Amino acid sequence: MEQFQLTLYPSWDVQKPTIPPRSRFYHLEPIGVGTPYTESLTSYLIRLAQEHCVNVSQVLLTEIAPLIRREKGLSFAQFESISKVCGIDRDRTAINGMGLTATHLVMALEALTSQKDLRFLTLLPLAEIVSKRSLLRPIRAWCPICYQEWLNTEQTIYEPLLWSIKIIEFCPSHHHPLLSKCPYCHQQQLVLCRNSRPGYCNKCGHWLGKRSSKKAVAGLREGETFDNHFSYILNNVGELITLASGHDLPIEGYKLQQIFSRYIHQVYGGNVTALSRFVGIHVATLSCWYQGATLPQLDKLLQFTERLQISLVDFLTEEFLADDGLNQSVILPSPASQTRKHLRRLDLEKLQVIQLVLQQVLQESPPPSLQDVARRLNYRSLVLQYHFPNLCSQIQLNHAAYRKLERQQRIQPVLEAALEELPPPSLLEVVRRLGYKNNSYLYTYFPSLSRQIARRYKDYVQACGLEERNRIFQEIQTIALQIHSQGYKPTRCRVAELLQKPGVMLNRYAQDVLRQVQRSLGYE
Repeated sequence: MEQFQLTLYPSWDVQKPTIPPRSRFYHLEPIGVGTPYTESLTSYLIRLAQEHCVNVSQVLLTEIAPLIRREKGLSFAQFESISKVCGIDRDRTAINGMGLTATHLVMALEALTSQKDLRFLTLLPLAEIVSKRSLLRPIRAWCPICYQEWLNTEQTIYEPLLWSIKIIEFCPSHHHPLLSKCPYCHQQQLVLCRNSRPGYCNKCGHWLGKRSSKKAVAGLREGETFDNHFSYILNNVGELITLASGHDLPIEGYKLQQIFSRYIHQVYGGNVTALSRFVGIHVATLSCWYQGATLPQLDKLLQFTERLQISLVDFLTEEFLADDGLNQSVILPSPASQTRKHLRRLDLEKLQVIQLVLQQVLQESPPPSLQDVARRLNYRSLVLQYHFPNLCSQIQLNHAAYRKLERQQRIQPVLEAALEELPPPSLLEVVRRLGYKNNSYLYTYFPSLSRQIARRYKDYVQACGLEERNRIFQEIQTIALQIHSQGYKPTRCRVAELLQKPGVMLNRYAQDVLRQVQRSLGYE
């Protein structure tokens, strides 16, 4: 009889394995960390929303805002829009900055994605080195050649942190000027909005890269050399971002104060005025820097190091001595060589002649400025103010009143013409035409006209929005019926492929319209 031999198998471990904690969102990896092309936090947030097939506002308002609200102890009503989450009004540049907005968003995104060191996607590592003032540009900027290269090579399309810095005007790779207006709709864009997509216009949805190679590139022409000043800025800011995004900078506020103090005392013997003349920065500004009263602006700090021919990163991280730290080609003027100007002494006869001229100037029409009068007499305005303070003060008041009246006469026709334009311009656009930075002057001196322009533009935007919604409704309905007639269910992906602007399906209104059409066709 055949004998069977039993086979012994190893025992199984039936205990459940320990599952590591899962993140709420995908563990999305940032791009370019540790390089000059480090991704910005706004770009990371947009890509994160795109990976989850939702728009940016849904991520911010439904996922991030509750975490920030819990951190701040605020009510729900305080976060009903993107502007409330990202910054005051429509200034959303603070996301990439170095303040509380960036800090809270970094903490929220790290909690949702389990991704660490997202602070390096902002300028938070530079918080104790440079000032927030004039650091970030308020609008979106991009290099179309970079976009097109990434698309052609099938790389991930994103927006580097370098593009959001105000002093950067050119692309480091192609020396192409950064664009801030869409070539199709000719509108500027916020750095973040509900329909943001990397590489696409937030307004019209068109691709922002250079699709055709036949179009002329508005960068450097053949045979031209890139300006040394812009090259210095691009190289040094890129190195600074590389250092900041790779690890924390080995410098704090008090160390920066010591660096400036060492340069002033070792190179100029404590003569701040002489150094101020050489680097072209006001003496009060330099004094505040080395006393630790204020942090330097990035553009001023680059001006300081460029004039001394020192790398910005070397200036911040290495120990320089007065005799070998500076470039020997820089010729530093000695304090003794700087001659101080003194006020010219005037005799009684000259004083009488000047007084007579100043009295006649008060009768001129239009009233000249004090600088023009001083130029006529070949004196400095300080000399005139020293000897004739009352007359000079009256000349300045007359000129200021004349300029105010002239501005009002120049502005009112522009405002009245804006009320007749089609399509209606926004008040901000009218303000920029007139050369002002904000609308406070117009609201102060032309309140009625300013409110009419603002109200007319608001009505126009609402009408355009309603018209756009009706167009979306008709387009989705037509496409859904077409897909249904072919025997397929009109799902979101199938409808989006046939839409003129596929990104429309990220809009909540478009999704509601599609569900409404699906129900009308008998789909659950």
